[in-house]
Amino acid sequence: MVSTVLDEVGLAAEIARTHWRISGPIVRTDLGISRITWRVGQKNWLSQSEERRSGELVRHAEVQQNLLRFLRGTQSSITVPEIVTSLSGDLIVTDRGYGWCLTRHLEGFHPDSHNPSIYPALAEGLARFHRELYLFDESRPTRIPDGTGVRTRERIEELNLGSFVPFTPDPREAELLERAGDWLLPRLARFESLPRQLVHGDWTPRNLFFNSRDQASHLSAVLDFEAIATDPVHVDVANICSTLLMWSGLDRPGERMRDVLKAYENFSGHTFEREDIHIAMLSHWLCHYWNWRERLQNGCLGQQVKDRLCLRIASVLEFLAGVGIVSG
Repeated sequence: MVSTVLDEVGLAAEIARTHWRISGPIVRTDLGISRITWRVGQKNWLSQSEERRSGELVRHAEVQQNLLRFLRGTQSSITVPEIVTSLSGDLIVTDRGYGWCLTRHLEGFHPDSHNPSIYPALAEGLARFHRELYLFDESRPTRIPDGTGVRTRERIEELNLGSFVPFTPDPREAELLERAGDWLLPRLARFESLPRQLVHGDWTPRNLFFNSRDQASHLSAVLDFEAIATDPVHVDVANICSTLLMWSGLDRPGERMRDVLKAYENFSGHTFEREDIHIAMLSHWLCHYWNWRERLQNGCLGQQVKDRLCLRIASVLEFLAGVGIVSG
């Protein structure tokens, strides 16, 4: 086991030296699920993903690099990580069966999901960032695929109970997928008709930096663009609501979700139908299940996600049942 870890560290160090001429202490972190993240010295981060995903990651890296230039050009208070091109000029390097990407270190603090005061700042920061994404895409249209607003219906149709093969250890797997589909299908037409724009797709505290830890903290940087998509803005707002529901440990999640919607609405001028946020929450986790199932069946990184796939869907269904929107 020790030799395996040393081999991994040695490989990451060799990649950094060979493709970027960067050396220094390399430490594997617990950041990221779909990739391995290494801290290289004090100035850089090296991510390691499966080589088969390189085409997709190149597209996302190009968007991220162009977005950084746009944000600098508008003197935005929000930034994104700068990707360091390799010696050959590549944003993503493929070597030893992996895709590698090097980014510069950004200063900031991850907001604490257990702190109730961060949620208005999360919502306000999201509204600001959505505005930046809208203007960015308007000035330079991007090659980003549709997300859950389009794909949910086809994902529901993938469930054939007659031939369904369970993937997770959860005995409720088929039942949860069926219940989610039954609740979503009659509501999808409206959701599919909502306006769409570029959204982050994984708006969680681990993917955000605030400029301080105090009550006056504000969003300063946005990380991890692997889930960027064209979707209703509701999808990112629903990410905040899911954090409240599943990871915050705070009481009264329904009331706190309403406060999140108000904070976003007050800053953006956008008005939400609450049911659309519920649809976005359940759609996100249903698509998350199928996306990760496909990836893990192909041997991708992140096998620890498998045991949690059904729990996410169950959490939203239980919440909807608790507020009288769906039967248990």
